[in-house]
Amino acid sequence: MSAVRLVGDLGGTHARFATLGADGRLEGVAVLSCADYPGVQEAMAAYLAERDLASVDRVCLAVAGPVDRDPVDLPNSHWILDRGALERAFAADLLVLNDFTAQALSIDRLGPGDLVWLGGPRPSAGGIRGVLGPGTGLGVAVQMPDGTVVPSEGGHVGFAPADDHQADLLRVLQARLGRVSVERVASGPGLENLFQANRALSGRCVVEEPGASAAEIAALAAAGDPVAARSVDDCLDIVAGFAGDLALMAWATGGIYLSGGVMRGLIDFLDPARFRARFEDKGRFRWFCEGVPVAWIRAEHPGLLGCVAALEAPPGAAAVPGRRAGSAA
Repeated sequence: MSAVRLVGDLGGTHARFATLGADGRLEGVAVLSCADYPGVQEAMAAYLAERDLASVDRVCLAVAGPVDRDPVDLPNSHWILDRGALERAFAADLLVLNDFTAQALSIDRLGPGDLVWLGGPRPSAGGIRGVLGPGTGLGVAVQMPDGTVVPSEGGHVGFAPADDHQADLLRVLQARLGRVSVERVASGPGLENLFQANRALSGRCVVEEPGASAAEIAALAAAGDPVAARSVDDCLDIVAGFAGDLALMAWATGGIYLSGGVMRGLIDFLDPARFRARFEDKGRFRWFCEGVPVAWIRAEHPGLLGCVAALEAPPGAAAVPGRRAGSAA
């Protein structure tokens, strides 16, 4: 029998699993709710049981959190990943990546239809890439020209307002949260925070009002609710500004790539011209950001594709598994 290879993308809300066919394609993709399982081991066991697979030989898991320690405590989930316990439980070779390392590794496996470009610039061959995405948290990674991916917890840097309205949002959120990271305003929970802050700024009493979920806020915005619409615009503006900051920090001539469940949920609200204006609003370095390509990753499961790339990379191909095949088209 051929070896069974399992890949998983473990976020704060959902865990995605799939196996690899003989041709390396994803098979049996399933999306599980993290809240339904006490831990990673139970979720993996449930997936394998559903697929009627008795065992697995190799596993690659992308994890939404820092992976330079064991066990791995997922910041936005109740799960804790214990490498040794998983290897013993499934008698399998296990590779663990940061989830946005996997997102970066997926880029060279995407087809032309998997990327939606915002504006005219296209990536320079051999340029550095930045990848970020709002989901339950805000993931960030940088990929060097040799394919090495530098994982990051850049979503936890401090939020820097770009205008008076954003400064007002920060003031409201500081009163409730103390320090406000970018993740607190550029993620699913971040959209919820922005909605609460905008309601407070509009003069509505929010203390006794139930909080709306990110999906509910998006639905309200689509229905014409002005506070919800402002909050969605704020979230996308902040993502755009932070993306421009990442482009500068990484000198990302290879492009900035946007992913994450929140981007997928809000993509119908995204105005490319407005996004680029916020992205490029970098004072003396506007000229640089004007030339940086920005793309939305439309592929449904890029994290799983990145895990496939990691499993199939030749040993020693890069400091973090994965090899650049060239610039995305």
